[in-house]
Amino acid sequence: WEIGGAVVVGAGLGIPMAYITGRLTEGEPSEVEAVGFVLLCGGIALAIDVSFILAAMVMGVVVVNLAYHHDRPFHAIEGIEWPFKMVFFLLAGASLEIHALLGVGLIGLVFIIGRVAGRILGGIVGAYAANASPVMGYRMGLSLLPQAGVAIGMALTASKSLPAIADILMPVVIGTTVLFEVTGPIITRLVLKQAGEITAEGEQ
Repeated sequence: WEIGGAVVVGAGLGIPMAYITGRLTEGEPSEVEAVGFVLLCGGIALAIDVSFILAAMVMGVVVVNLAYHHDRPFHAIEGIEWPFKMVFFLLAGASLEIHALLGVGLIGLVFIIGRVAGRILGGIVGAYAANASPVMGYRMGLSLLPQAGVAIGMALTASKSLPAIADILMPVVIGTTVLFEVTGPIITRLVLKQAGEITAEGEQ
C-alpha cells in the first residue's frame, strides 16, 4: 500500500499537472501552480499514509515526460527551495548523535563498501547492456557516488516505520551522506575530466 499507493498518488496528480500547468506563463508553471501541486501531493500522501517521497518523485517523472509544452517544469520553485532544504538537513543532522555514529562503525564501513561496489557494478552492467566499454561503466558508477536528500528522507521514513533500528539506521545514513557529499563531487569531477567531458577549467 505504501509503495503502490504512492505511485497512484504521484501519477494521479502528475498527469493533470502536466497538461494544465504552464499555460498562464507560457513554457513553465507559475510558482503558485508548482508549489500548490507539491503541497497537495505531500498532503494527500500523508493523509492516506503512503510514501510522500515516492509520490513526489513519481509526480515529477510523469510531469517531465508528459508536459511537452514546459521548458522547465519545476523552475518556478527553485528560488524558494533553499530554506526548506536547510530546515530538512538541520532536522536530519539534529537526529545524529556522535557516540551513536562511533557505535555503528563496522556497519557504516560495510555500507560504504557495498554502496561503492553496487554503483560500480551497476555501471558496468549498464555499459554492457548498452554495448559500451567496461571502462565507461566503471566511470559511470563512480560518478554516481554523491548521496544527499533522498537517502536521508527515506531513512527518516524508515526510522519512523521501524523504530527498533532507528538508532542504527540514522547514524549510518547521515554519516555516510556527509562522507559521500564531500568526496562524491570530487570523484565525479575527476572521472568527467578523465572521460574528456570537461576541461581543467570546468568547460563542457
